Amino acid sequence: MFTVKGLWLEIAKALLISNERAIMNIRKYETRLNGNGFVMLNLVFSKYIPEIENNFTNSEKVYQLCRTMEWDTYSEEHVFLLSFNMKFRLKAFFEIGIGNNDTCLVDRRGIAQKILLSNAAKMIMVHNHPSGDPTPSKEDLNVSNELKKLGELLGIPFVDSIILGDWVYKSFAEEGIL
Repeated sequence: MFTVKGLWLEIAKALLISNERAIMNIRKYETRLNGNGFVMLNLVFSKYIPEIENNFTNSEKVYQLCRTMEWDTYSEEHVFLLSFNMKFRLKAFFEIGIGNNDTCLVDRRGIAQKILLSNAAKMIMVHNHPSGDPTPSKEDLNVSNELKKLGELLGIPFVDSIILGDWVYKSFAEEGIL
């Protein structure tokens, strides 16, 4: 039987354990204009994922998150921007583009806006190739290089670009492309 004090102690212990394990609660944000015309972050999706630890120190862990979220199953290209703190804990993700079956446009200004509003320390871009082949296109390389330059300008490192295929991925960081 718990007393009120004992119950609060148990809750505090559970929170401490969850902070040590960095349990994953993934949050999708969008940018919206408020009544004064200022850009604000708007939470549109939040999902607790107990099987994934919120510590993304390598591309395999990012890929596991993408598979869990089924980002590799879209029939057209979808591009996501992941915002991290200094310890590679995911702060937020943004869907920054939806294209057709072989291309997608992304807005560099919008990316800068989102990454700054989320107070990111690092960023990663992820997108799928509906063909199932994660081989980077010329445009994939160009966009990744532009985001690397943008990250250098903002002081927020662009650490990887990951392409999702059928049960496989390609990491620019692992391949030495970035």
